[in-house]
Amino acid sequence: MSNPLNKQEEKLRGKKISNMTLDELNVWINACDKMENWVNANKARRSWTTSRSEAINEVKKRLQK
Repeated sequence: MSNPLNKQEEKLRGKKISNMTLDELNVWINACDKMENWVNANKARRSWTTSRSEAINEVKKRLQK
């Protein structure tokens, strides 16, 4: 099975969450959901879960300002 990420989501890999725009963060959250369901290893799944949580927290922080 091939990688479920599209080009826009793939470009965000390796980019720091703090440097993403709100639109990019929303795309990243969706990408994390896809990857969390796609990967098999627990460690990889936790990594995507953590990344999604960090992105959600960043969105909340920015919206509170």
